[in-house]
Amino acid sequence: MDRREIEKRVERLLEPILRSLGLSLYDVEWLSSGRHNYLRIFIDKPGGVTVGDCERVSEEIGDLLDVEDFIHVSYYLEVSSPGLTRELKKPRHFVKSIGELAKVVLKEPIEGKTELTGTIRDADEDGFLLLGEGFEEWIPYEVVAKAKLVFR
Repeated sequence: MDRREIEKRVERLLEPILRSLGLSLYDVEWLSSGRHNYLRIFIDKPGGVTVGDCERVSEEIGDLLDVEDFIHVSYYLEVSSPGLTRELKKPRHFVKSIGELAKVVLKEPIEGKTELTGTIRDADEDGFLLLGEGFEEWIPYEVVAKAKLVFR
């Protein structure tokens, strides 16, 4: 089973658990680093996530993953908040971050710049509008190398 399949299957298992706890899924990552594998689950809720929220989700999804038994290698399970300077990877992350300040690194320059910092003004499935000092650019997701929120 490849990384994307694991992530999608875990997302499907998580949705009802998180909904019942008043939480939402921000992201799921499967990472292999040397001999170690990590299943990282990032959860969110209005007002922020507590350590207790992370513990509850870890226990519930851990038990469910043991029953489902579709990950056939050992791994570390980590459950946390995405943090204040969260990385923006998916269209839904940008939509949720409208009105927030973000730093964006581009794969190719737009008007001679490969790094832009500005406020996300709009977003959809194809890209987002970034408003900064002296610029307003519609940026398609395919040209984004990395994007993350900036703590004010």
